[in-house]
Amino acid sequence: MKRTSRAVAAAVPLALALSLAACSSDDDSSSAAAGEVSYPTVPYTTPGEGIALGHDDQEIGDTIPEPLHVSEIQPANENELLAVMGGFGKLELGVNIIDPATGVAAGRVVVGPGIWDPVIHGFVGETTSDPAVLAAEVWRPRGSRGAADFTVTTYSGDLLEPDEIELPDYARVHSRPGSNAVTSDGKYFVTWDDGLYGVRVVDLEAGTESGALQIIGCGPFTWLVDHEIYSVCEDTRELIHISIDDSGVPTETARTTVLPDDFVSTRKVTWAADARKGLLLSANGDVFVFDFSNGLPDGPIAPIGNAGQDSGRFSESVINNPGDRIAVEYTDTAIHPHSGRGGDVVKIDLFDATTFAPIRTLDLATLGLTDIASMAFSVNGEILYVVGAGPEVDGGSTQKIIGVSANNGEQVSSVDVTGTVDDIGTLLTPQVIR
Repeated sequence: MKRTSRAVAAAVPLALALSLAACSSDDDSSSAAAGEVSYPTVPYTTPGEGIALGHDDQEIGDTIPEPLHVSEIQPANENELLAVMGGFGKLELGVNIIDPATGVAAGRVVVGPGIWDPVIHGFVGETTSDPAVLAAEVWRPRGSRGAADFTVTTYSGDLLEPDEIELPDYARVHSRPGSNAVTSDGKYFVTWDDGLYGVRVVDLEAGTESGALQIIGCGPFTWLVDHEIYSVCEDTRELIHISIDDSGVPTETARTTVLPDDFVSTRKVTWAADARKGLLLSANGDVFVFDFSNGLPDGPIAPIGNAGQDSGRFSESVINNPGDRIAVEYTDTAIHPHSGRGGDVVKIDLFDATTFAPIRTLDLATLGLTDIASMAFSVNGEILYVVGAGPEVDGGSTQKIIGVSANNGEQVSSVDVTGTVDDIGTLLTPQVIR
């Protein structure tokens, strides 16, 4: 059953058209005489007949001041993805809802940046009142030296009334992918917190932080099954289970030592929502797929394989929602990709998620690209989409999205990206709220 709450029904429009008009001459003279300036209050309406927010110019009417027209954003459907515009250090980030089969970017939301990586979650929805995008944001008036506002904002509807939850000044949302998540019912935003060294829970319905739990030595991964959190404790080689009660308060439930002695954690993980499995590609290349469908495992967990290769270095990795396919990016250098000299991504290898048997290598030539910016599986997990620059033409190139079958790696689509302001830096699979 789909659940929609007031807190997750927040506001953001697709486009904003603003018209200001001056006061009358009589008003100007009286205000000038008094040394004051007055500004009219401009009401806004949703778009209607004769109001264009697309490519057509809007006819200038006789009403002065003109009404302020605000569109509504449509959440992604199950065939769409989120496209985050590239660029580190920006004050704001553009997020488009994009159809990867056509390359057409439609709805656009502008969100604030995370502390390091962007913290952005998209949702599948049916109406404009459903949540479209959630972002944990950092708003800094004086760069790294000044006071900052830390917020968790859910976007839907119109831009003038976003559902913004201001976090306490001591909150520091860990921003690596996989370190934060939204529960499957859309009620809680859960994150590992760099200041707390533990888990912080934000109640999206109540609009406030509901609880926190310090757990030094564990994290920063957040795999969620309903209101149950699973993560890693690297030093002790344990998996940990944390439960969120009906009040939104997290409590440690259990730990199990199941990881091998040579286990080395990593910075990023991904999640197979339908299969309730977490993917962790460790720093030494070992590939672990943790099955949390029945809680914590009760025995030793061995890697299903190793992603190391003789040439290049493994980079980003992702598992699809059914939990049967894994995709791993590889660079053109042996230097770790987190390094500033880590090289460029030049291929993606598709693997079976049970045996880690290779299915297909997708290099630049196979994909018809000159670089690889990002990849993401479709919501149903049947297609792997890759975005990158197409062949150079007259000194320039257009970004393309290539779709390949997750079953066998064969190409199923190839389209140019249209409708974006900047190049896409990251593709994200939206979450289905159940």
